[in-house]
Amino acid sequence: MALNAKQDMFCREYLIDLNATQAAIRAGDSAKTANRTASENMSKSDIQSRIAELKAQSNDLVGINAR
Repeated sequence: MALNAKQDMFCREYLIDLNATQAAIRAGDSAKTANRTASENMSKSDIQSRIAELKAQSNDLVGINAR
């Protein structure tokens, strides 16, 4: 299932500090509901896959090769 723009922004924001609640707020969610939204987002396999994809792209960009 394809992510919507807000979910994709959440994934990108999550990689900044690995804080799902703050990522939800920066992606446009209310501070009051961000914790719940973050938890729901992190439980979705398509969001987890997108985060892994973005992390791999970032690692390639900076030349990180963990063995």
